Amino acid sequence: MIKKTLTYFVWIVCIGLVVIFIMGSGFLNSFFEQKPTTTVSARITSLEKVNQITFLNVGIQKVITSKETTKVLFTDLDLPFSEKEAIIILNYKAKFGIKKPVKVQKLGESSYKVIVPKFEVIGFELAKDNPYQLYDTSGGFLSGATDDVDTGKLVAGGLADKEQEGYLKEYKEMIKDSAKEYYRQLLTSIDKDAKVECEFQD
Repeated sequence: MIKKTLTYFVWIVCIGLVVIFIMGSGFLNSFFEQKPTTTVSARITSLEKVNQITFLNVGIQKVITSKETTKVLFTDLDLPFSEKEAIIILNYKAKFGIKKPVKVQKLGESSYKVIVPKFEVIGFELAKDNPYQLYDTSGGFLSGATDDVDTGKLVAGGLADKEQEGYLKEYKEMIKDSAKEYYRQLLTSIDKDAKVECEFQD
């Protein structure tokens, strides 16, 4: 009888200790609240003073289609019906102008020549609403093993400066007209009788 009572007592003590431990752990955890920590590291890679002037913004909507396929083992052949396709619509403004300073020559009384350096791609600005959207995705019935199309890579490729060079060439006359008007207004604000001609370096 005593032995049985002692056994019950030991069990009660053990259970009590477990309860105290659990409650104590919860109390300690709530007392010493653990918060995630985030570390951000940044470094300046370059500093550059620029003298940029934008003469023309061109709003562009580009539809980009890309496909991925699975290759037949040990060959360069596409596995039939393994293609995955993604269509992205990209909306942005391309900016064209100059990055180097102009030279202004005074030819005579109220007569000026502005020598404008070569036009360049200044950069781009994504549309505020719907800069890009995944328009459609599709895949063949054997496309389960095919990698998904890298849409981020498609967007970056669509915004590369090399992609904008064609627009720069196409709209060069409009950029020239904008530059002429810009410098005419600038010089007539200083000399109201100013006659301005522009020379463009290509």
